[in-house]
Amino acid sequence: MKTQTPDIDPETAWLVQRLVREGSVFGDTATILTIEKLRRLEDLARRAGTSRQAFQKIASARRILGDHAELGPIPDFMGDADMNPFDLTENELRVPAP
Repeated sequence: MKTQTPDIDPETAWLVQRLVREGSVFGDTATILTIEKLRRLEDLARRAGTSRQAFQKIASARRILGDHAELGPIPDFMGDADMNPFDLTENELRVPAP
């Protein structure tokens, strides 16, 4: 059984785009409620684990709606713990002969 990681669904993405295009004409209440939904989704993404791309989409959606609150440190993402750009093997450091 595959578990689904937190991400922005198409309806929320559409709503964010509409709120940005329409501005306050569309409704400040809708913006506030959408920001709250995105904050909860970001919190869930922090606790449940998600991809870097999904986390970035959630955080970007919040920012373009005007929410610049920091909800905590950026989490370690799936696969990031195994990646260390300074941990190279001897073969990777070897310069090929001309």
